[in-house]
Formats: sequence, C-alpha cells, structure tokens
Amino acid sequence: MEALLREYNPHWQGPFQYDLIAREDYRLQLMPLIERKEIVVMKGIRRSGKSSLMRLAINALLQKGVKATDILFINLEDYRLGSEKSVDTLDEIYQSYFQLHKPAGRFYVLMDEIQEITDFERWLRTHYDHNEAVKFIVTGSSSSLFSNELATLLTGRQISLEVFPFSFSETLQHRQKTLHKGAVKKAIDTLFLSKGSDKIEACLADYLRFGGFPEVVKNQDAGSNALLLQQYISDIILRDVARRHNVRKIQMLQDLAIFLLHNVANPLNISRLAEILGSNRNTVLDLIAYLEEVYLIFLGGSFSFSLEERLSSTRARKVFCIDNGFFSAVHQGGDKADYQRVCNAVFQQLRFAWQEEVFYWKNKVEIDFVLKDGLAIGVSQSDHLEVQEREIFRMFHYLHTHNQPLGLMISKNRLQIHEENQRRVMVMPLWIFLLKSREEILTYEA
Repeated sequence: MEALLREYNPHWQGPFQYDLIAREDYRLQLMPLIERKEIVVMKGIRRSGKSSLMRLAINALLQKGVKATDILFINLEDYRLGSEKSVDTLDEIYQSYFQLHKPAGRFYVLMDEIQEITDFERWLRTHYDHNEAVKFIVTGSSSSLFSNELATLLTGRQISLEVFPFSFSETLQHRQKTLHKGAVKKAIDTLFLSKGSDKIEACLADYLRFGGFPEVVKNQDAGSNALLLQQYISDIILRDVARRHNVRKIQMLQDLAIFLLHNVANPLNISRLAEILGSNRNTVLDLIAYLEEVYLIFLGGSFSFSLEERLSSTRARKVFCIDNGFFSAVHQGGDKADYQRVCNAVFQQLRFAWQEEVFYWKNKVEIDFVLKDGLAIGVSQSDHLEVQEREIFRMFHYLHTHNQPLGLMISKNRLQIHEENQRRVMVMPLWIFLLKSREEILTYEA
C-alpha cells in the first residue's frame, strides 16, 4: 500500500507541479470550498476532468505553502486495491498514510471515484466528525453519488460541485490561446464578423462534431477520437449503470442509450420506445433515470410559468446529451444532425454554464428552449430568408403570448436585432452565444 500511495503522490518526493490544462472557472469555484470544513464532492460523467481538477487543487495547495506530505491523493478504481473494496480499504489507505507521514495540523485527503467503496458515507462521516484537521475532497461519476438510505448521514457535511467536459470557451482557449477575447469583442461591438472569427468558426465545427472531453480536445485525430468516444459510452453503460444498478438486460440498456443519444433534441414517446425495446414503460423509465444519474443524458420538459403545470404536464420530454461527441459517435450525420448538434450545444450552455433548468414550449408554434423566468431561445434551422422570417415571427408570437421583452435566436452567422411593439428578438451566431456570459448577452444594446 505504501508504494501505491507514493506512486499517486509524486509531490511527496520534492518540488512538483502537475502539468495540466487550466480550468480557471472551476478553480475559482473550487478553491473557496477547500477553505471550508465541509467535504467537497465533485460529481460528473466519467472522463470529464474530475481527476485533473483534483491535481489542479493539489497544485494550488502547494503554491499556497501547504506541506506536500499533508496532501494525500488516491484513485479508488485502481485494480491494485482489490476487486472487493470496502471501508476496510479506506482504513488501510488511511493507516498507511499515517505510517508514512504524521500530519500535525490541517491535512487534505483527495479520493477519486469514491463510489467504488461500499458504505463510504459512514466512513466519511466518522472521520469528518472526529478529526477537525482533515479536509476531504472526493469525486464520483453519479449525480446521486450518495445512496438514498445513507444520504442523511452527510446532510450539512458536504458541498457539491458538478464537473462537465470542456465548454466551447475552454476548448477554444486550449487550441487558440490568444484569439477569442478580441475577436468576440470586435464582432459584438461592430455587428459583423471579424476575420478572427474564421478561426473561431473552424474550432466550433470541430467542437460541434467531437465535443469537449479533455482527451478528445487534446487529440485532434478524428479516427482515434471516434473510437475513444465509443469506448467512453461503453464504459459508462457497463461500469456506471449496469454494475451499479445490477441491470441484467445489458443489451436493452445499450440499445436504449444509443437510441437516446441518436435522438438528441427530439421528444421522447416512452410507450413507443418501450414497444421498440420489447419492454414496458416502468422499466424504460427506470433505465432512463439511471442514464440521467450518470450524466449521460438530460431531459427537458414542457414550459409553464406554473410549477404545478410543469410538474403535471403530460407532454413528451426532449432528450439531450452530455457531449456532442457522443451524438456523433452513434449518428451518421445529415442536415437534421447539424440542427441537433447546435441544439445540444445550446442546451449544454444553458444547463452547464448558465446553470438553468431548461424547457421547451409548443402551442401553435414551437420554441426550442425556455428558461424558468420565461426567457426564450430559438435555434435557426436555415439561412434562407423565408425560413428566418418564419422563425422570427414564431419568436414574437411567444413574446406577445407571455408578455416577454426579449427573445434570442441562435444562427450560423447573423448578428441582428428585430423590434416589434417594444419587444426585441436578438439574433446572434452560435459561437458568440457560447463565448459570452449570460449577463453580457442579455444586457447588450445595439
């Protein structure tokens, strides 16, 4: 065990910094949480960068002057820890660490993929309550990381941080480190696309196709990326869903996952889906919930200002996925696929960056996305003038119906403002929408 701990903690051996892609937004969220007593729980889909964020946290702690041996990191998925992991495994890790080093004051224990340990909640609670000096930071690949029956053990003792694959902004910063801020500002300020936007749009095309998983962003080979994404899907289905929930009908689970990824931005007919899979509604709903739990898919319901109406709505929910690379891994492409990719990217920005609950609206006309406060966002399906005019008409219909002052339309390359009866529809390119903050977009004035 001691040799394994030394392997995972090279910073113990002398001056050391992990060489990683900086994720500044997450670092700014994480570091204040590390100063608190509560257990920090980083949750997100497999391979989204949780382990790297832990190592970035180690870098930051070392830079602050924390003694290197006061920081312990371990990945609990390591096969060398054994196949049947339990709280005894955690005890062995803890005891081995204290034999190697004897922290005199505050020390930091970072555990990757904590869900591998049965009853880890009880173990965390015990050490949290009995050792004021320890700071726990853990990761897991499930939104419901703590089992229902044990979740109350850590009530008030943990703070969660969701981690997602790279946003378009992060992807662009990695590939074009000095480009995007100036180019975006010029485009917004002048209402036309600058020459710099050509490079941005080229990067956007790759992002829409391959997504933002860190290893995919770093490796731009299309063939190997496609294989890697397919492997990710398989690992998530088998390791994070089937094994965790003892799913026996593996083929049905795989077929369902592929169907959902293939139908991004489309409404789901659960009864029809159950018929296709040769199953029943309840089973299909359970499996969909499992896939949501591991962040593979997300569902958006029908919008209403009334919470009761939203909860009781019988309208079909629309499905979206964590990353466009997964859509491309199961879809052959085509004109509709391009629209689906853009819709999914917009959903990701609203859900992950804006941290909004996302709905759609349909009543004579359909609006792709509506937020809880009524803000509507549509996605243009064509650059043809007649299609664009119909889309603007639909947006104004929604604004008048719900007495809303502003709607957004996401286009390929248009940056315009339309006004009607003191209401406004702002049309903007997708890349600008993905790079600007919510506040910057909603307070823009022509």
